[in-house]
Amino acid sequence: MGNTTVVASGVKQQADAGAKELYNLVDLKGGGELVELMKRARWTKNFKEIDDKIAEVKNFLYDEGRGKKIPIVDLVMMRSQERDSRKPKIGKDKRLKERDLALIDMNFPDAEANYFRNKPDRKYRVECWDINQRGTVGENILHMCVLLSTAIHADLAKRLIKAYPKLLNDIYLKDEYYGESALHFAIVNEDPAMVKFLLDHGADYHQRATGNFFTPDDQKESRTDSLEHEWVDLCEKTDYVGHVYYGEYPLSFAASLGQEECVRLLLAKGANPNLQDTNGNTVMHMLVIHDKKSSGAPLTEMFDLLLNMGGKLDIKNRQGLTPLTLSAKLPRKEMYEHILEKVRAVMWIYGNVTCAGYPLKYIDTISETGEINKDSVLSLVVYGEQENHLSMMDGLVVNLLKEKWVTFARFRFYRRFLAFITYFIIFLVAFALRPGEDKCPGTVQTFNQTGNGMTNTTSAPADPCFLLKACDTNDKIRWALEIIVLLAAIMYLCLAMKEIYHQGFTIFFTTLGGAPMKMLFLLSCVFVVMMLPGRATCSTQYEDVVAVLAILGTAPYFLFFCRGFKILGPFVVMIYKMVKGDLLRFFIIYVVFIIGFSQCEY
Repeated sequence: MGNTTVVASGVKQQADAGAKELYNLVDLKGGGELVELMKRARWTKNFKEIDDKIAEVKNFLYDEGRGKKIPIVDLVMMRSQERDSRKPKIGKDKRLKERDLALIDMNFPDAEANYFRNKPDRKYRVECWDINQRGTVGENILHMCVLLSTAIHADLAKRLIKAYPKLLNDIYLKDEYYGESALHFAIVNEDPAMVKFLLDHGADYHQRATGNFFTPDDQKESRTDSLEHEWVDLCEKTDYVGHVYYGEYPLSFAASLGQEECVRLLLAKGANPNLQDTNGNTVMHMLVIHDKKSSGAPLTEMFDLLLNMGGKLDIKNRQGLTPLTLSAKLPRKEMYEHILEKVRAVMWIYGNVTCAGYPLKYIDTISETGEINKDSVLSLVVYGEQENHLSMMDGLVVNLLKEKWVTFARFRFYRRFLAFITYFIIFLVAFALRPGEDKCPGTVQTFNQTGNGMTNTTSAPADPCFLLKACDTNDKIRWALEIIVLLAAIMYLCLAMKEIYHQGFTIFFTTLGGAPMKMLFLLSCVFVVMMLPGRATCSTQYEDVVAVLAILGTAPYFLFFCRGFKILGPFVVMIYKMVKGDLLRFFIIYVVFIIGFSQCEY
């Protein structure tokens, strides 16, 4: 009932009871002419007076309750007036005229194709209550009756539906609660009896509540109308946190709230558990999102029920996440482990020991096509930033990492470590053999001063290109080692480019974020290549500076390989966190003080 209170309070804030005639019939305070007559009829068992008053309601209806086809484009335009800053978008055809807008074929998602296949009028919506005589948020008296959900209001709602069956599928038409129907209210009110009554009388169990109130908080500002479809366009990025983000469909509402009886009623009527909402989430995704938030039946039991009734686990939402990978991202450990248990294939069981195989399609970082899958369980858990991600490292993820290490990574890791040691030694020797001045013999001029008999000698000026000379054996060795270092640096950079090609920029630089010493080493390889123009132009001072930066960036790369050893790995990770956290903050403050004192001293 808590959700009903939130919805009701939202309506009350916007409603002006004196502004609409329908509030004289039923108001949000629990009163109104129809309510009072219904109370009297229940007491006297005489329903003639209330039925006569209900007959007068036809003045608010289209064609005496038979309804009218309203172009969805008109509804979208009316809804968008509440968001003047974001006008409705027209698709690719900019030549559409206003009279043609009502003829646009509404493009429903693929998952809804079967449901709407036999609905040629899907570009229209049949509304029973006159849209110009609605409440301030687009409601009618049936909505208010089901919203308030007292015994009096429930009986009144049933009599209204029996008198005007088309009224049943009217929806809220204003942006805040757009698409919400009486069926949504009955589910939120935890009223299975009303849900059954509505379904038995033809309630649309695939109606979508897409209003602002049902949108995740971080997507509300991105809501934009389009004249090509009824639902709103939203940005893709979201954390799915919202007041009443329950997946838009009645089935998703019921499942998210743990209403098992309502779920069974909807499934029995034919509700499709695989329909996707604006974010691409099915009811299976919604159970993951609302894990541990339900006051009803455990969502793991609800998950099993829907899975047995045809719910699919391989449908991806707009962020490319299946229910399993979504549970890894959020994280939802209980639901994550439950889904893993459902997708595994048990090989054999012996006592308390179970041998099972897990499909790696959505678990491993390597997809079936050999590409990197950044939305895999392994990637989402390892790079997750929440504390709960640490608890999800146990079990399958750790075992998978160990198998990948033994099978693929260990040999390549040690081979690359040995190659780096060789590279570093060669670089170190070449740097040590680097002369600080010209040691090659030059031309010496001598002359005598006859005045005192002393002899002065004058040497020729030093050659700035002395690093290009090979005057002795040390210079020749240095030259050979420098060529090897240059070729090795180019090779390392080419390997990095190959990784970028296979992984993509996003994954590559995300990986570098977790291994800053590798990034520093690649930068040192760039410095090695940058030494080449300095040598060619005999810019000795420039080359010295770049060489120092190159050797300084090379040595810390040892820390990258230290992570592969249990005795050093945790300590290296701790150093990374200290550098990224405390030392970075100290450095920023230190620089601020240095700048201030240097100006004072100047």
